[in-house]
Amino acid sequence: MRVNSISTNTSIYNLYNSLYQGRTSLNNIRLSLDLFPSNKAQGLKPLGNDALNYVTNIKSASKNLSASLKELSGASFTKKTAVSSDPEIISAKYSGTKPGDIKPTTIKVDQIATGQSNEGTQLVANAAFGASGTNKFSINIGGKATDFSVNVAVGDSNSVVQQKMADAINKAGIGVKATVETDTKNNVSTLKIEATGTGNNDKNKFTVSDVIGSLAAQTGANNISGIAKDAVYSVNGGASRTSQSNTVDLGGGLSVTLNKASDKSVTISAGSDMGYAKSAVEGLVKSYNDLYSEAAQKTNDPKAQNLATKMINISKTYLSTLSNIGIGFDKDGKMTLDDKKLNAAAENGSLQKFFTENSGKNYGYTNQLSRLADNVSNNTSNYVSRSTFGNELTENFGYSGFGDLIQYNYLSAGWLFDYSF
Repeated sequence: MRVNSISTNTSIYNLYNSLYQGRTSLNNIRLSLDLFPSNKAQGLKPLGNDALNYVTNIKSASKNLSASLKELSGASFTKKTAVSSDPEIISAKYSGTKPGDIKPTTIKVDQIATGQSNEGTQLVANAAFGASGTNKFSINIGGKATDFSVNVAVGDSNSVVQQKMADAINKAGIGVKATVETDTKNNVSTLKIEATGTGNNDKNKFTVSDVIGSLAAQTGANNISGIAKDAVYSVNGGASRTSQSNTVDLGGGLSVTLNKASDKSVTISAGSDMGYAKSAVEGLVKSYNDLYSEAAQKTNDPKAQNLATKMINISKTYLSTLSNIGIGFDKDGKMTLDDKKLNAAAENGSLQKFFTENSGKNYGYTNQLSRLADNVSNNTSNYVSRSTFGNELTENFGYSGFGDLIQYNYLSAGWLFDYSF
């Protein structure tokens, strides 16, 4: 039995609207049964979440994809920051608000700041350490001594004893860190102890000595391999400067980190913020996968499958060039990101070149994907088939077919369907 016949003032052409309009919400539909008691009397149930969520999700994901592509069409590459001509030697950071005010600055690094380091003797890793029992050693840093107690069990190997020492040191948190480096090929292990700070001061200088037993002597933990020293650098060809830290404030919101010494001078200047651009690419990957996953999982909906296929076909043409900038695809068709390739592309300019050039071409990757995303957002009903809703209508409402819903005045609950499915 029909609830009500459709109003004569309602033309079928009024039904040719987007499947999901902003004014139609899940909550409105759920409330429809309370607003229209006659529907409840017929034993009707609200439409299931599956179909509604699909429509809502592809609309949201397509909008996000459009925004990501728009950002990559040029906007993400116009954002400026401090850029180093050789980040391996010196990296730069700008925290100010006017990156255009950054003046080219040339820096030469003669020496980086370090703390003291001790490198122990290479021992046969799996060989027995020797005498067992409780041993004590001491580390004096900045004039303060800390004692450590280590129990050597019968049969403990050299690498096991070294690790026990390292664990005890690291647990104390006294301003040094210890590691055990093992060369499995040559079966040797080495205990290393380093100050956690940098600069030529007492906080970064230490001594290691035995108190009970001979752990320090046997492992070589008391052997100094590197001294604490300040960084030495020059700016714009001026006199040498020193710093106890490798991070140097140059003023005006500009700071640099001295990564290694070099005969080569490095220039810091205003340039494209590749960190911002790389974040935009990460946003593209996420929004692409959100939209693709929603469509691909609707295996019984031909229009949803068509959307997934279109996304794959657009990308297929550019597989090689996308791969060069770090973008690939897994066996399921989802977009992946290779950070190493992405970083290289950001540095050599190929990342910016790909997205800016392809946004200017009618059949460029950015343009094609943007048009598809906009179409999904504006014409959502083109990407959902009758079957997606028809199954739920049959199960939840008992209608004999999708068309029956149109014939009933259930539209008064605020449902807008495209009858041209």
